[in-house]
Amino acid sequence: MRTYSIVFLDIDGTLLDSRHQVMPCTQNHLRYLHGRGVPIILCSARPPGGVNLVARQVGLHGPMACYNGGLVFDENSTILRDVGIDPQLVLSFKQFVSERFPELVVSAYLYDVWMAEDPHHPLIQQEADISQCTPLGGSLERAADAASHVHKLLCIGDAMRIRALQNEIPRYFPQLMALRSKATYLEILAPESTKDKAAQVLLTHYGLAAEDAVAFGDNDVDIAMLEYCGLGIAMGNAPRQVKEAADYVTASNDEEGVFIALKGLRLKAPDAARNPEKTR
Repeated sequence: MRTYSIVFLDIDGTLLDSRHQVMPCTQNHLRYLHGRGVPIILCSARPPGGVNLVARQVGLHGPMACYNGGLVFDENSTILRDVGIDPQLVLSFKQFVSERFPELVVSAYLYDVWMAEDPHHPLIQQEADISQCTPLGGSLERAADAASHVHKLLCIGDAMRIRALQNEIPRYFPQLMALRSKATYLEILAPESTKDKAAQVLLTHYGLAAEDAVAFGDNDVDIAMLEYCGLGIAMGNAPRQVKEAADYVTASNDEEGVFIALKGLRLKAPDAARNPEKTR
């Protein structure tokens, strides 16, 4: 049986159940692996605060990948990767959505700041309740002026309109990548903000190869990571295209799918995997 040395975990729909909690067996097993030196990397479209919230819940302390891999930190919170969307492109996209899809709500993320024109909008508040992040009131123009790039735009709304917008983006905004993190959420990112790129950076950080890695995911944003890592595991609640991209399909996020898959794998800390004598 192959030995793996690092685990990349999507958060929403994968690590978290439908109540946005980490189920007990999964939590205990991740703590056990973490205690044995196996890196457990949370890799999410969430901002740093939202990823840290889940890490604290599980009891993890280590690197993390935010904004779908656009912003990657090591275990000392040093930035290893930082890419995003040009501010002028942000404003052009917002104008396009306002004209063609006015019913969708667009908000912007840069580093650990989440900006929404109406932070009290029900759809923004719904996401705030899930992520436990607090939106700041402000225009996208203000967000675009605040930094050299914006890490992510989030479009929220009716699932059919979200899909319609996603279908329009290759034609009107080929410089952007649009991936659904769930049916009603469309993540707008720079094309290089992908979870496989984040995994590559962190594997280099640990001196590991792609075949040493296990990855878990449940939606379109996870496909590149599942295909890149040595073992890609789709959740039972994932749509068909994600399951087809994976090497293995586990149970759903409400059925301890992460725990069920992990307990059947051989996992050792990176140094132990390279130097078996240390484990004797």
